[in-house]
Amino acid sequence: MKKITFITTGQPTTNPRLVKEAETLLQLGYQVKVICCFYQSWALEFDREITDRNPGMYIYCGGDVKRNKKMYIFSRLRQKLCMLLFSHIKLSGIAENAISRTHAEALCTAKKIKTDVYIAHNLGALPAAVIAAKKTKAKVGYDAEDMHSGQFTSKEDEMYLLNKYIETKYFGQTDYFTAASPLIASLYRQEYPALQPIVIHNVFPKTNLNLKRNHQKGECLKLFWFSQTVGENRGLELVIEAMTSTGDYVELNLLGHCPLQYKLKIQNLLHYHKLRKDQVKFHDPIPADELFRFATQFDLGLASETDISLNRDICLTNKIYTYIQCGLALIASDTQAQKQFLEQYPSTGKLYDKSNANSLSDCINAYANDPESLYQTRLRNYQLGQSELNWETESIKFIKVIETINS
Repeated sequence: MKKITFITTGQPTTNPRLVKEAETLLQLGYQVKVICCFYQSWALEFDREITDRNPGMYIYCGGDVKRNKKMYIFSRLRQKLCMLLFSHIKLSGIAENAISRTHAEALCTAKKIKTDVYIAHNLGALPAAVIAAKKTKAKVGYDAEDMHSGQFTSKEDEMYLLNKYIETKYFGQTDYFTAASPLIASLYRQEYPALQPIVIHNVFPKTNLNLKRNHQKGECLKLFWFSQTVGENRGLELVIEAMTSTGDYVELNLLGHCPLQYKLKIQNLLHYHKLRKDQVKFHDPIPADELFRFATQFDLGLASETDISLNRDICLTNKIYTYIQCGLALIASDTQAQKQFLEQYPSTGKLYDKSNANSLSDCINAYANDPESLYQTRLRNYQLGQSELNWETESIKFIKVIETINS
């Protein structure tokens, strides 16, 4: 029996991509462990639903705000101290503990697990995977859901320098490298020519949904947007501005953890644009398994990414695939990655200029005024999700990677 150990700097709920991979390998007969840590309080409740499916598979380290607060505070202080030291000293362990609050604990745990492959599921987890693999003579895989060094607008930024340092030091020590979008794979290949990234899209398992013709002409058109956190720099302000120019009554539904300060900002924007308060509805986070059925009550899925950073411009978030798999028409901003996606799948929805509210309102109005076109787009998207853009299809590439590295 082959043994696989995943390492992440987040929780299962905040890393559905890891959960899909781990459960796929478990079903194939692999012995799987996942080393994870506390990241968000709201996610703890949903973590239990994931961990209870596979008791003993998930190993938490580094403490949290409830069960081991002393360890959590200590690890945060250590990370802050190492971040301050990183600018001046490049001794072993400083950068590693600066980029991950739980590097030391994850590494200690990983070394105790006899495994064939360590798979790091974000940049902060990679040093622990590489160092542990050297001790246990295992192999290392890395999954780039983001281009971490591309998250910063200035190359003088201390966090950019830290991320770049970790990439440069550890990427060359991986045995395989996967990426969540073609552009992330392409740009990482340019930065590090020795890499051969394999694209694994952020799709989900097939769904069994009953689509209804929600929108009728003259009735409310329901827009949907979701993320782990509802907040700044996600294009939502432009969405509200665009709603002022829509011919029909439009309602924006936001799902995710939303800080009170940002809710107040949204409400102030509604007042400023003379929109009704009830035209934006906030929904608390729900378990991942419930998301698709929940989403079917809406008409349009918004992928309103901005190009605030290179990473945002080139990433393909799981929003797009979720909207398609649950049968929503897609309206996406013209970031590089989303423009490329719509060129490949033009029938899935419409593209708008990310800096132009009128461009977005034109897309919304086009669907509002043509319910039949909207419904047919939804049906096509659902079928595309069932036939091609799903984890059953995409996982074949992932399984092949694992089988190759273990051969």
